[in-house]
Amino acid sequence: MIPAKAKEPFKTALAMVIAYGIALAMDWDKPYWAGFAVAFCSLSTIGQSFNKAAMRMFGTLVAVVVALLLIGLFPQERWLFMAALSLYVGLCTYLATGPKRQYFWLISGFVCVIICMSAGPDPVNAFDIVVLRAEETGLGILAYSLVTALLWPVSNRKDFFAVTGELASGQRQFCRAGLKHGKASDPVQALALKGQLIQAQTRFQQLLAAAESDTREVWEMRRYWRLYKEQMTKLTEMIGRSSQNLAELEASQTPHLLSNLEPLLDELDKRFAGIEKMLAGEEPEDHPNDIELVQDTAGLQALSHFEQAEVVVFRDRLQKLDQLSRTQFETVQAIGGFGEQAAATAPRSLLPTLQWPDPDRMLAVVRVMLTMLIAYLALIYVDSIPGGNSFVTMAGVFGMIVASTPMISLRMIFIPLIMSVIFACLVYIYILPHLSGFLSLGSLLFIVTFAICYLLSDPKQALGRTLALAMFVSIASIDNQQTYSFMVVATNMLMFPILFLLLTFTAYFPVNLRQEKSFLRLLERYFRSCDGLLSGMPRDAQQTETGYERLRKAFHLREISSIPTKLGGWAKFLDTKALPGTDAQNVQALLSRLQDLAGRISELIEARSSLRNQYLINELGDDAMDLRQNLQAAFELLGTAPVDVGRESYRTRRDELIKRLEERIRETLDRSTEEQVGREDGERFYHLLGAYRGVAESVVGYTATAGAIDWAPWHEERF
Repeated sequence: MIPAKAKEPFKTALAMVIAYGIALAMDWDKPYWAGFAVAFCSLSTIGQSFNKAAMRMFGTLVAVVVALLLIGLFPQERWLFMAALSLYVGLCTYLATGPKRQYFWLISGFVCVIICMSAGPDPVNAFDIVVLRAEETGLGILAYSLVTALLWPVSNRKDFFAVTGELASGQRQFCRAGLKHGKASDPVQALALKGQLIQAQTRFQQLLAAAESDTREVWEMRRYWRLYKEQMTKLTEMIGRSSQNLAELEASQTPHLLSNLEPLLDELDKRFAGIEKMLAGEEPEDHPNDIELVQDTAGLQALSHFEQAEVVVFRDRLQKLDQLSRTQFETVQAIGGFGEQAAATAPRSLLPTLQWPDPDRMLAVVRVMLTMLIAYLALIYVDSIPGGNSFVTMAGVFGMIVASTPMISLRMIFIPLIMSVIFACLVYIYILPHLSGFLSLGSLLFIVTFAICYLLSDPKQALGRTLALAMFVSIASIDNQQTYSFMVVATNMLMFPILFLLLTFTAYFPVNLRQEKSFLRLLERYFRSCDGLLSGMPRDAQQTETGYERLRKAFHLREISSIPTKLGGWAKFLDTKALPGTDAQNVQALLSRLQDLAGRISELIEARSSLRNQYLINELGDDAMDLRQNLQAAFELLGTAPVDVGRESYRTRRDELIKRLEERIRETLDRSTEEQVGREDGERFYHLLGAYRGVAESVVGYTATAGAIDWAPWHEERF
């Protein structure tokens, strides 16, 4: 019996031998292109490998078409040719750093560079080269796909359904802990459960695409699974908001004044239990029941207006939680075949929504285009640059890789790369010249591929494994008419250090991409967007937003919602040893605070947009403006100094503004008639008041968490 650890390396090695054997038997030039396809498509499960193989094949076909187009348009114009190629690579980099089809666009970009730099200097044979590239990529993909499908196939099914069960159980526990169902509220436990739930959601999203490829029941219900993914995210967020609201009510000793709260929590618990059962393939014991939350009107009138706002917001959040959980229950019913199948997805616009470009993705575009420009200038003006055209090719390939993952230090790539180059050069010099016939060559290919994949089988070593296979295949350059030259070794040993010097330069110019500097820069952008959202709130309820204002608002909302996730990516690579006074747990707690603040500000913007009573806006405009300006001043200060906001002075000033606003509210409502302020206007106004208070409380919570980190070393320059 072959050990489980050796099965995947065995399949990869066998596919490598088959791909090379067919390519050499067909007398195709550059058979190592087929080897590249095998190396880059090999993953642990069928679904993951098939998805990656399909993206690589389609990306190659798109790159082939674009490369032929560029070669045909600019056969004698090298500057226009390079400019057009750089623009296309920049476009692919922007799309590769987006949320969808990253690998497809990555392949489309750097395969286009490979073909253009191989075929551009030889336009007569350009068509033959691009056809050969497509054929050999398809060969490598076919070889690996057949081997992995026929030999010890590993499906995502078990892992996928295990994660779905973990998600359902996690949501149930999070709801019980956050809304103190059946026991005392435990904020620490709720925060820990939310962190585990978010991690499970990330893994679920990663496994879903692969499960659609290798699990028939997932493929048949893929629309419902995608809908479940969206509902799961919204439901988790609403549980978190409801639990935060309940904690604030308890802290201020404000009664929630809601009857049927415990029956509703019991009903939610039964729904989550039913979802767990259905995901496990069992019939649910209970179906959703209607629980009406009745509000104590007399008790509500006895509270202050801000306390009323808290109670109203809490009730509305519970109602949304009730609706979201019911919808998710019905979706899982359809997935498991326990209920009728309703429409799985809402209609979507065929045209993409116009948005401002993402600054981080644009920075990646600038970085890769600058890398290619410098490499091209070196090719033209530096005599005998190591690698020649290959130097530009490698600059494009590695430029896209490091631009799409800027948080990874170049040192983490350079060390395994150089070790891979040295290993491949040793094989090229001392072993390959002594081989004769495909039997000995195939044995070498199998042994080397198996050894690399076996020794670097840990998921954390995926980068080193990929680089080792790529360098071996590239430097060996196996062909039917094999030639050997020490210049191959010398060229590679000289080219890669020069290439990484170039990549290091673009890592510091035009922007310093060191981890802590990027973290601080994102924090500054986050609070700048918070300030921008508050400053864009109009005083006139009837004012119509212009197109520019809608774009600006959408941009800032996207910034505050996406930056905490981006910061999470950078946080994993922070060198805490070089940042004394920084603890990884404190950084993670800081990210949770930022996510909370982003949700509160989004609620504030939504509540303000729904308030259309100009009378209330006019009466309370000055006091509300003072509170808003107080928040904006805090955001401006937090953007430059993450903790130096003066928590005590800020809290005192905020409390004064809230007290003054409450008094103004009381005076306004006391003298208002039913025609001036209707019931619906009052509820909307309570939402707005609660949102203001939530943002203010969230700022205080953020500064308290940020105070646990020593930010001085973050601002120091180091090399």
